[in-house]
Amino acid sequence: MIKMFWRLVGVMLVVTGCSQEPAEKPSIEEGPTEKALTLVNASAVDAELLETIRQFMEKELHVMVRTVEKPELATQKDSQTLEAAALRAKHENDAVYILVAKLDGEEHLTVNADSGIAIINAKALYTADAKKFALRIERMAMRAAAFSFGLEPTPDPFCVTRDYRSLQDLDRMGRNYSPPWQGRYAKEVEKRGVEPAKPVEAP
Repeated sequence: MIKMFWRLVGVMLVVTGCSQEPAEKPSIEEGPTEKALTLVNASAVDAELLETIRQFMEKELHVMVRTVEKPELATQKDSQTLEAAALRAKHENDAVYILVAKLDGEEHLTVNADSGIAIINAKALYTADAKKFALRIERMAMRAAAFSFGLEPTPDPFCVTRDYRSLQDLDRMGRNYSPPWQGRYAKEVEKRGVEPAKPVEAP
């Protein structure tokens, strides 16, 4: 009788153990749920500067701009390998993926409108003047946003998308788009389903 009891207990334990399925593990990192412009910091600038640029872009472009820290991308030192790594990291809701990195070479900005990836070379833009450096990165981010959506440089001398010949010339240019380019950008934003900037809540 006792043997029969323990046999039944053993069978119950085996059945119970077999019937339990492993719990589904939650996703460690889920992608963004809203389509926006994404500023990615590859350990090239401090978080405060990145946030300042994000706020400026949202105000000028009237679209949602988010920031992401990707220090692991700092190991890439040329635009080709960095773009390949960025393509793997880019989510479908990253309408534009603008990386700020420190790369070898003198190129200030590279843009691939087909992939929606732009790379700002902070190393080539660097100056000990912190304010001037911040404005250079800001201008490049605005240029990256425009060129990633297929806009071309404008002949308007005050537009941030105009061609320039030197860093000193870059320092003299405006920081936003000319009115016609603002209109063209707004149409591209709407076409691509980018979320509008959320209203700033009063403190």
